[in-house]
Amino acid sequence: MSGIFGIYSEKECIEDLVWGTSYLQHRGQKFCGWAVSSDNSMVYETHRGKLREKINFNEVKDVKGKIGLGAVSSGDRQPISELSKYGEFFLVYDGNVMGGRELKEDLLNEGHSFTGYYDPTYIPDNVLIGKILALKGPVNGIVQLSERIKGDYSLILLTRKGIIAARGWGRKPLILGKSEYSYVVSSESCVFPNLGLEIERDVKPGEIVSINEEGFSTLKQLDLKPIKYGTFEWVYTANSSSVIDGVSVEEFRNKIGAILAERYPVDADLVSEIPNSGIGYAIGYANKSGIPHIRIFVKYDYADRSFTLGTEKEREEEAKRKLIPIPSIIKGKRIIITDDSIVRGTQTKESHVPRLKNSGALEVHARIGCPLLRDKCSYGKTTKKKEEILFVKMKMSNDNDVKKYLGLDSVGFALPEDLAIASGKSLEELCLSCWGI
Repeated sequence: MSGIFGIYSEKECIEDLVWGTSYLQHRGQKFCGWAVSSDNSMVYETHRGKLREKINFNEVKDVKGKIGLGAVSSGDRQPISELSKYGEFFLVYDGNVMGGRELKEDLLNEGHSFTGYYDPTYIPDNVLIGKILALKGPVNGIVQLSERIKGDYSLILLTRKGIIAARGWGRKPLILGKSEYSYVVSSESCVFPNLGLEIERDVKPGEIVSINEEGFSTLKQLDLKPIKYGTFEWVYTANSSSVIDGVSVEEFRNKIGAILAERYPVDADLVSEIPNSGIGYAIGYANKSGIPHIRIFVKYDYADRSFTLGTEKEREEEAKRKLIPIPSIIKGKRIIITDDSIVRGTQTKESHVPRLKNSGALEVHARIGCPLLRDKCSYGKTTKKKEEILFVKMKMSNDNDVKKYLGLDSVGFALPEDLAIASGKSLEELCLSCWGI
């Protein structure tokens, strides 16, 4: 999972580029980087870690150039560069290539080589994609990409002349915005308000867009089927302030919370969230039920998103660090907690519920903003390993098994049709594969 951002500006772009990319930090914390193109050169930086910790704003402010792109990533280092007969370009990418090993073998058989990697058996997805684009040129390369890969993607290319952005089948968001002096493309619109940008429109699934001094233009519209929107963006991934494919993330979560209050009513003293992703659901539940919304956990401001970390141990340790309970509010209360999802169940079983019970909670009821996960995600949204999923790992048969295992007094999950209602999309338009549908 990555956050990607591109800009074409009438003025030097580096400040808006770095700040714009930093507003996507919630999409990945492992790597960060940027690239800028000017009349004389193309320069870039990549780092391991979070952008504001690794990139010195005072040092980069003198970088010259009006076109640039940036990325934050939970996977591989970005951006990458390629040089071919079509010219040089930098690439940032949000997506997941299924069958990457087979694609690597195909490219090797076609005469490509991969150099500079400590493990020659592992070639990152973005490098495989870069080779295809270098072979055919940006537009024809994206066309071939859609024919050769299984998975989904959004990507941005930086060339000497401008930006080229493309979106696959819809699971990976990409949105266009503009200001008085800039045209941008971003994974999310949460970037826009503080940079003085307004939403222009979403990049359509299958669309290849050029961004230059004349603004936005469609270079090609591919007929990709089936179009599937990334439901987990609204459920968890996206920032609450973003609008994804015309749907306000915050309003989506508020609507799901209200639906959960109607479907799973319970007598309780307060509604609270597992911050931060559970906040919208708690507000919706509280407003609909009339039960007060009161914080029982305070999120430590300098913690990472535990779900996006690489290993189970890292996720467990970060989950324990990031939430600080408020015992005086918890003691003697019947509590409803809201969260975006239950994937592995580790944090709920070993951290959230025990700490509430140890702080004196009389009852703990969980209300979850999406269905119980039953399958791996082949698109890099939840988990790539089916055996990690709670429902599969513990060989559960129903929600009651979940309740008992996690030590809850009750549990209620949103249903697929609830996701459709809250998003205003049809079930057929939503990617529901990780819920076994």
